[in-house]
Formats: sequence, structure tokens, C-alpha cells
Amino acid sequence: MPSTLNIAQLNDNPSSRIIIVGGGIVGAALAFHLSKAESEKHIVLIDKSLETLVGSTGHAPGFVGQLNESAVLTQLAKDTVQDYLTIPGGFETVGGLELSSATSGLELLERRQETAQGAGLPAELLTPEAAAALAPDFIDPNSIKHCLLFPSDGTANAGVITSYYVDQARAKGVDFLEAAVTGFVTKKDNETSKIATIKTAGGDINSEGSIVILATGIWTSSLISGDKTPVTQLPIPIVPVAHPYTFTPTRARRVGTPYPFVRWLDHHAYARDHGDRDGLGSYDHPPMQLDPIESAIGAWPASFDQVLSDAASHLKNKAEFQVQGQNANPEETWVADKPFNGIFSVTPDNLPFAGRVPDVANLWLAAAIWVTTAAGTAKLLAREILGNKHSTTSEDKALLDALNPARFQGVEADLLLRKSLSKYNDIYNREA
Repeated sequence: MPSTLNIAQLNDNPSSRIIIVGGGIVGAALAFHLSKAESEKHIVLIDKSLETLVGSTGHAPGFVGQLNESAVLTQLAKDTVQDYLTIPGGFETVGGLELSSATSGLELLERRQETAQGAGLPAELLTPEAAAALAPDFIDPNSIKHCLLFPSDGTANAGVITSYYVDQARAKGVDFLEAAVTGFVTKKDNETSKIATIKTAGGDINSEGSIVILATGIWTSSLISGDKTPVTQLPIPIVPVAHPYTFTPTRARRVGTPYPFVRWLDHHAYARDHGDRDGLGSYDHPPMQLDPIESAIGAWPASFDQVLSDAASHLKNKAEFQVQGQNANPEETWVADKPFNGIFSVTPDNLPFAGRVPDVANLWLAAAIWVTTAAGTAKLLAREILGNKHSTTSEDKALLDALNPARFQGVEADLLLRKSLSKYNDIYNREA
């Protein structure tokens, strides 16, 4: 999609604007939901690539499991699924299966079933044979002991969803600008500062009279840290990490009821049917911090070959998965149906950052947000940005308090980094 205006046109009318930086699924959802409200504010979305999704959205595996040990994430995921279900081709309710081979796994799954039902999510314990019948190419019933099915979970097509949000937002008057944002210039404003200028590779944008929302995912930390002076004095620990994902070679599409996606809780492995191939990922390796450059694909660590080999060993069709990654420059060699190292963000509490940054008057964050909670978080922020603060519901207030960008104020940076990396191996809530 081409830009709908240029920097000069944008600077001609610098007041009463909302500028969203980042055009992945989060930024697109924000543009859409902000545009639905009756407001005089001019909404502009800026991204360095309007034609191709170069961030984490572009390679997201699309698993949407709504239950989380965090009630906040569970609520945001439920709100997200309700949004995705309205988008043609955006979400398929295939269900999600959690499996355990451990004797103690039954207690864990029973606890998760009770938590799910308390959150209004259906959850059903199955026998190994019943679970294997739902995904026979994935599951050997003799290798598992306990199974829990979440029928309302499913898989999201992040590309389709993002395109829908973009098209709908554009039809409602949102403007789009292709420009690589490189940093910000702040200006002191009484007790706080404000973002006065958005610096891009194509020129500066006057943002003094604008609300600026960073939906910049894995690039958020580098953007707000600045070359010399950070944009905010608050710690915003959003840590990009490596993650292996692979596929089987292309095959004929299966007939019959679609497979649920499957999680092997004891092994931090997960798999899904992508239609013409199967996909497999693993969190069962030491966390690796990465610095993303042009895209959310990182170089392939040789250790990931063994990680994927171990993950594949838990599947019935283990021999079909490609486990040898690519060790060359990922920018030159990456292809979508081969093993790749996808980069996404973790935080010290596994929660996103969503809300206003209190020491920068016009800055909001919408970062470290996965596909699973993207729409729910975008709707929450849209309500807060455009609504009357006195009409904020208690539910919204509780969510915003939990996602507050200032929540780690006063905590040492090294400790926040260690906590963030440690959360990588907790993503499936093994102890939840």
C-alpha cells in the first residue's frame, strides 16, 4: 500500500493528531479502533514498510490460547478473539490441546481447567486416545498421560487480520506514511517533557501537538533509549529474544475436521497444522537476547538444530519436520517454509506495556504485545485515549494499571533484564 501523504503535508497541519508508529497487527488494530470513534483527531500511521510486514507480525505462528496464569492476559485474549472472529479469514476456532506425560500433569491440567471455567472459557479433560483422535498425525496416545482441550481457542492469520484493519482504517480516513523512524527529540514541558519531533530517514515530523503511540514491538527499547538522551527516564524493559520455528515440507491439505493446535507442556514444544504444511516451535532452550536490525528474523544459532530435533521427537510425525536451520545471513537466505529464528519481546512480568508514559506528556506505548492479545489491547487503549477519564470502567482501570509503562520505576536495569529473560521459559505457565 502506498503512502497517502508525505512529511511536508503532515507538517502543514501539526495539531490535533494521533500518530501511531508501527504498522504491525498492534498498530493496525489501534488505527482501526481509533478511527471507529467519532473524533476530530487526524490519525496517521507511520511504518518503514507499508507493503511488507517486517516485524514479528509477519512470521507469527498464529497460536491463540486464551487462558493464561495472568487474569489480565486472559481477559485481553478473550477480547481479542471476539474481534478476530468478525474478520473474514482472520481466525479459525480449531481448539487448543495441552498434553502432559508426567504423573503430576493431571493436577496441573485440572487446575487449569478450573481456572479456565472460572474465566468463562470452556475446557474439557480428555483421554489420550480421544486427544490423539483430534490430531492423529501429531499425537501418539501411548506417549502421553493427560490432556486438556480448550474448544474456543484457535489460530489467527496475522497477515489477513492486519490487512483488514489497515483497509478499514484507511476507508475511515486514517492516513499512512512509509518512513523509517530513527528517533525522537523531546522538549521540556513544565514537570514533564513531550516528543516535539519524530525523526525519520526522510525528514523530521513536528509532533508537539500530537499524541504519539509507539506500537514498535521489538524495536521499542532501541527507539526510546535514544542515541544520547533517553526519551523517558522510566525503565521500559522490552527485551527481544530468539525463538526457533520450523515446518514440514509442503503436503496435500488434510480433509475432515481441522486439527487443534497442540502444546506439550512438559517439553515447551507446540505444533499446528498450517494447511499445506505443519509447524513446530520450542521454548525449551536458554533465552537468547538479540538486537533486531531490519526485520524480526535473526541469524540461526547452531544450537537450535538440536532444540528442534528434541521438540520434534515428541510428535508422531517427527521424521517429517525440518530441523537443520540456516547459518548464513538471514536477510539474504530466509524463506518462509524453512526453519527460522523469529524475534519477539519478553518483559519482566510477561505483560505488555500499554498506556501513557507519565513523564512524557504526549507519549503512549503499545508494545510487547502478541497476536494473542493485540486487538483487546488496542481496543482498551482506544477507549482510554479518546474517552472521558471519569467514565473509565473499573475493569479498564484494572487492566491499564497492570499494563502501566511506569510499573518498574526504581528497579535496577540488570535485574529487569534477568527477570525478562527468565520469563521466556515460563511462557506456557508450566507451574500455572
